[in-house]
Order: sequence, then C-alpha cells, then structure tokens
Amino acid sequence: MSNELHERNIILLTRIIHENSRIMSIFDKFAEKYYRESLKDLERARKALRYEDYPQAVFYAQQSVEKSVKAMLEAKRRVIYNHGPELISMFVDVFENEWENEFENILGALEYLTEYYTRSRYPFLLRGEVIEPEDIVTKEIAEKGLSLAEKTVEVVGNYLRRRKII
Repeated sequence: MSNELHERNIILLTRIIHENSRIMSIFDKFAEKYYRESLKDLERARKALRYEDYPQAVFYAQQSVEKSVKAMLEAKRRVIYNHGPELISMFVDVFENEWENEFENILGALEYLTEYYTRSRYPFLLRGEVIEPEDIVTKEIAEKGLSLAEKTVEVVGNYLRRRKII
C-alpha cells in the first residue's frame, strides 16, 4: 500500500471514529454524574414515601429535581453551585431561546419544591409556635413532590439522551 493511500485510510478512519463517537467534555461528565445522582435521590424519595417519612420524601424529591436541572445546565456549559430561586432564574435564562413546553414541568417542580427545601428538614417558627417538618409536610405534599420529581427526571433524561450525554 502506498503512503498516500495509507494516509487517506487513516484520515478516513479518524473521521469515521470521530463522527460515531462523542468525546465527553468535563461539562458532559458533570451532567451525566448529576443526572445519576438525581436518579438515586428519586429512589430515596420513593423509599421515604413508602415508609411514610414525608419530610424526607419531599427533601429527596427536591434534591432529585435540583440535580436534574444542574445536569441540564452543565450540558449547556454552565458551572453550577447554587440552588433555590437562583437556580430557577438561571434555568429560565439559559433555556429561554430553546424553550420547550415540557420545560414548564421542570419550572413547576422547582417552584413547588423550593418552598419545602428547608421546611422538610428543620424546625421553624410560625406565628409564635415552633413547628417541625412533620407538622407541615403531609402525605399529599410528598406525593405531589415525588410526582413532580419523576416528571422532571424524565424530561431531563430525554434532553440528555438527545445530546448523547446518557
């Protein structure tokens, strides 16, 4: 085989390999890991609900949503450290130019579960009374939180699959 033909074959093979494989960036790796962790938290939320530990179910549902959203943001090359209201506005800002109807599910989950982020874990003062998480977080709240988390994880999983991250 001539050197020229050998060189063309190497170039062709390199092009085929490059087109058929995706070299994962550090952002893609973070996105994949955040998504994996969100799946673990979703399972923890389900277990807590089965054990009737509603505050823990809500906490892990919130964590699942937060990590799912962080996975999407990492896939868009955004480094994420915060949570709560800042995460909501960051999500909207990053995806506003490619907004899909199913992103409304994610926004709804973020808004609903952010309210219970600390209330599901710590006692707090309400109208002069010290309230514990069990006084606030009901079965209905936990079920709704879990349902929102499940929808979010599904939407995010689809998004990451389209980008060939998972």
